[in-house]
Amino acid sequence: MELRLAENIRRMRKERSLTQEALADALGVTVGAVYKWEADLSVPELAMLIRIAALFDTSVDTLIGYEIENNSRQAIIDRLYSYLAQKNPDAVEEAARALGRYPNDYWVIMAAANIYSNFGLEEKDRNQGFIRRAIELYEKAARLVPHDVDPKYGKLMLQGNIATLYYFLDEKDKALEMLKEHNEAGVFDVRIVTMMAMNGDTGEDCFLKIIDSFWDTNSDIINTIFALLMFYKNRGEIARIKVLARWGVDYINSIRKTDDPCFLDKLTASYMMCEAYAFLKSGDPEKAEEILRETKERAESFDQAPNYSIDIIKLFENKREGSLVDVLGKTAGEALEKLLSIIGDKRFTSMWRNLNK
Repeated sequence: MELRLAENIRRMRKERSLTQEALADALGVTVGAVYKWEADLSVPELAMLIRIAALFDTSVDTLIGYEIENNSRQAIIDRLYSYLAQKNPDAVEEAARALGRYPNDYWVIMAAANIYSNFGLEEKDRNQGFIRRAIELYEKAARLVPHDVDPKYGKLMLQGNIATLYYFLDEKDKALEMLKEHNEAGVFDVRIVTMMAMNGDTGEDCFLKIIDSFWDTNSDIINTIFALLMFYKNRGEIARIKVLARWGVDYINSIRKTDDPCFLDKLTASYMMCEAYAFLKSGDPEKAEEILRETKERAESFDQAPNYSIDIIKLFENKREGSLVDVLGKTAGEALEKLLSIIGDKRFTSMWRNLNK
């Protein structure tokens, strides 16, 4: 607990335009005593603290900067995660105290396990004691998962955490077997291929699994970008739409293997339409029209020779082709029309119609 007595005496004295000499006279002490208090070289006795607090018209608690620590269950959990985020070395001791008070509380156990895990992994030579303690806590948490817990915080996540910790204890085969055993719906695909590659695997099967994981991840990113664009449109956050749409276009361009028309152009056209809308709403119709013209060209290029496969990244040497389903429409033109109706802006729709006459 950090006290702020010296700081508060100095601050309160200055707020009342008192010199150290004036404060000393008012309290009947020497100037040297006031100096030492403010320099944090000595502390007034209790009777003097009461006199100083009365002089400054405040409480002793406020004067010394003492705040009663909130020890409710939720406050303890919040404090543990705050310590973890700040890499506060007191986190481990605080976690031990919390476990002593709430030994069977799922959320306290989870917070403590995360602390032991993070601090154990981040130490230079890795603290195996902390890591094994984290495994014990995750295993205990798995026996206490609340029935109404969000699945992302449930048993599957715990198995993944435990397996990852075993990997860093150099029990790599055990870690991989755990991940494969609990790889429901491919949730641990990325971790599995990462461990395989870190173990020195150079086989074709490992390579193909990495490509599949890369494609699945990119598919999620592409869809998440669109979800965010719609979310920002709903909230009217035009500046964010403008930045995100351009980032999405650049991202797709960065993963495509060739400039040949493909399904990625259809997706890019949707991002560009959102970008054009943002420029129109921010007062730049000329830029909006320029982007819409390019959007129209992209869409028409795709629709003239539809190619629904996606060959991405030159590094993959044609080992895999991916595919996506665009729920907005089969053709690029249909998708853009659907997007126009979602945006629902008459002026923007009129601009698009004029370009397509």
